[in-house]
Formats: sequence, structure tokens, C-alpha cells
Amino acid sequence: MVSAKNRRSLYREFSGNVNVCAAVCLLLLVCGLSPRSSAAPHRSRASMERQKRDANEENKLWANPCDYGSPSDKPNYTTNAKTIAGYLVSQARNAKAKTANYKDEFALKMHSYNSFDELVNSWNSSEYLPKELLPKKKVLSEEDIKGLVDSIDSILPGMYKGLKMIVAGLYSFLNEELNPNLIPDESLKNNINKTMHDVRAVLCHFNDIMNIRNLKIEKLLDSEIPSLKNDMGVLLFRDTLNYLEYLEQVFEAFPEQ
Repeated sequence: MVSAKNRRSLYREFSGNVNVCAAVCLLLLVCGLSPRSSAAPHRSRASMERQKRDANEENKLWANPCDYGSPSDKPNYTTNAKTIAGYLVSQARNAKAKTANYKDEFALKMHSYNSFDELVNSWNSSEYLPKELLPKKKVLSEEDIKGLVDSIDSILPGMYKGLKMIVAGLYSFLNEELNPNLIPDESLKNNINKTMHDVRAVLCHFNDIMNIRNLKIEKLLDSEIPSLKNDMGVLLFRDTLNYLEYLEQVFEAFPEQ
């Protein structure tokens, strides 16, 4: 049995705990918070990295796609731009094929559609990339390609920035939009992660071409990256496939000089 003295001691301890709990709850109510809402909100990896960077600093993932010492480092190239354009075409074709292999899986797991082509039919009037960076046609004619090649140095900087946006979009989608509570399937995340790195490899070849031709590379700041809210991930996926095909067509016809 518990003695009267011990009962009084237990009562005082219990009473003290109740008073502390009551004080905490009162403070939360005064501040307009609930115990659940007072917890620190979850922040994604991409969000935390943005906070660490200066507003005028690029994410190194697309600022330095070849992982050189720094984005401004330029190796001594012994290969001409035409040869590297061939590498770019092969990498773009490979990335496009591997991404297309799981497009129906993307449609099913993200939007419960059996076909990706069926899913995007209702999005034909929208795009992820800004209109000025999108190719005018999905399949270019010989005349279209000749016009692009004749003014290649003037169009490459915009094309390069467009590819940066694709890499940035895939990175954001992977780290912010693929909520593990909603999309527990790891295979889709792994596939999108592979696509991001495959497209980044295309960007690396493109980076070498820009350096060889001494063309200006514009920064892509976080504030310029298109939002992925309202199911824009569908458009990002579609524009990734279309942009890789666009690059493949243009760089297949890349001039010698």
C-alpha cells in the first residue's frame, strides 16, 4: 500500500505536471497555434538548398553539368564542336528512349491513366517551358533545320537555357513534388532520377559546345524556374521528351565550323 505521505508526494508531482501542460496549451491557444501546427513544417531538400544559396547563385547541378572545378573552368579542348555534337545526339537519343519506356508508368501512378499519350491530350494548350524557348514544331523540316543551322550561334544560348530548365524542373519534381506519402513506389522515383542525370549528361555536351564556340552562358536562377504546381509535372515530362527530340534534330545537322 502507498502511505499517506507518498500519496501526497505523488499528488503534488501529478498536479505540477498538469499545471505545466495547462500552461503550454494556454500559450498555444493565445498564439493561435495547435500542438500539431507548432511543429516545424517539413522542408524539401531542394527548398533547403535554395535557402543556403545567394539569390544570384545558380544550383551547381545545372551551372556546372560536367562537374569541372568550377562553372567558369574551361578545359583545353582537343575535339571540335561538330564531334561533340555527335556525342550530344547519341546521349539525347538514349535519354529520350529510356524516358519514353516508362511514360505509361508515369501516367498510371501519377494520374491513374493507362496511357501517357491519352493523359497529355487535355494539356495541348499548355507547356512547362516558356514559349520563347520551345521549338515551333515537334518534327522539323529540312528548311526549318537549315534556317536554324544558318544562325546557330544566335539560337544556341536560348536552347541551352531551355535545357537547363528541363534539368532544374526534373530536380524540383523529384525533390518536391514526389511526396513519399502519395507516391510510395520507388521505381518511378528511380526512373525520374535517372532521366534527370541522363539529361544533365546532354547538358554537359552542350556546355562543351558553348565553350568551344565562346558563346555566353546565361544563368538560370531559382526565380526563373517554372512552377510545377497544378500537375505541371505532366507537361514537364512531355516537354522533356519533345526537347530531347528537338536537340537531336538540330545537332544532327550541326555545321563543321
